[in-house]
Amino acid sequence: MVDRKEMTRRKELGPDLTLAVEKLVKERLGRLEGALLLGNKIYKKSTSEEAERYLRDRVIPHVTVRLALEKNSLELMETANLMVELENVGNSPVLLTRVERIVPNGFELVSSPDNYLLTNTSLDMRGKKLDPHVIENVHITLRAARKGTTIIAPRILFVSETGRSMSCKPEPVSIEVSETILPDRVKTGFKDLDNLLLGGLPENYAVMLTSDSCDERDLLIRRYLEAGAVERNATLYVTMDARSVRNLAEEFKSNFRVLVCNSKLDEALDGLPNIFGLGGVENLTEMNIAFESVFRKLGKSKNGLGRVCLDIVSDVLLQHHAVQTRRWLTALIPELRSKGFTTLAVMNPHMHAPEELHAVLGLFDGEISIYEKEEQRSLAKYLRIKRMHNQRYLENELPLRKTRLMTTPATLPCCTRAPNL
Repeated sequence: MVDRKEMTRRKELGPDLTLAVEKLVKERLGRLEGALLLGNKIYKKSTSEEAERYLRDRVIPHVTVRLALEKNSLELMETANLMVELENVGNSPVLLTRVERIVPNGFELVSSPDNYLLTNTSLDMRGKKLDPHVIENVHITLRAARKGTTIIAPRILFVSETGRSMSCKPEPVSIEVSETILPDRVKTGFKDLDNLLLGGLPENYAVMLTSDSCDERDLLIRRYLEAGAVERNATLYVTMDARSVRNLAEEFKSNFRVLVCNSKLDEALDGLPNIFGLGGVENLTEMNIAFESVFRKLGKSKNGLGRVCLDIVSDVLLQHHAVQTRRWLTALIPELRSKGFTTLAVMNPHMHAPEELHAVLGLFDGEISIYEKEEQRSLAKYLRIKRMHNQRYLENELPLRKTRLMTTPATLPCCTRAPNL
């Protein structure tokens, strides 16, 4: 028991003790009105700023986004790399679900990370976990398919540790796409290729198209011939089989000619006045005489332009090998150039030994290649301009889609032809 003397001492110390406690609380917790008594313990009340900071750092995750574009100005069909930098600046992990509008209008996706999936214009991140203070970089390649100014402004969707769906946006970036058309160009009939060539093949050039036998190659040849016929160019097709251009021969009798280097001419083509048969490729002198005869009948176009497609180079090279073939082409190419013709020759590179192939390729002003490449566990066709002597062009590879190649110029009069995509 506390005696009376002790109680009297404590009573006398009362005011001093109260002041001491208040001083201690102020030093440790601030003002008393900012404190909270729970049981026998005193807690400091959080300010609104401290509560917001706690929610932001502990409860509500925070992700920042930054866009880095390789270049802000492109030519049509040119490609550019885009990096999306995602950083978790909070203190709890998040799950990245989707990047929306990562492919803006007027652009095509060329490549994206293999571990993510593109759906329409959004990239499925498949719940990628992003830990606190960790950065995830997403690299994609875009191709410009339409000229004009485009704003790239994706939206990133993610899920917090508690299952709450959230989003964030970066500072948008703009990109300018222009179309350059150089003078003195011959359109190929395929707009995507013309964009890579900055308007088309240079006039009077001799260009080699190297490709395996495939639908894409045949469609590209047809587009080239069709464009010449529509523009009223003097157009000549030298081939082993003319069945694919029968309707062109029927429609454009005045400025379209076909020389078939095959002893067996299809009966359906025999009656057409602008299709001529030749025994084969065995006699190059006889072939040259046939060329001269066809040129005289073809004459010159009103605009002075002409185009030739030589789809027999592989057959000639197999028959006569490199020395004779080079001699034949060395005389033929300047002759065609002097008559105002732009030449597109076609050759299958896998039919010939490398030394014979390069012996022929070196005679041409340029080379365009169609090749196969693995894409999403399947093979896809691509096109690239490998060389164009002393000329500007875009070096990007172009994916070849038959649906695009099968469409034809809208200027063609036949109502059965579809417009360009």
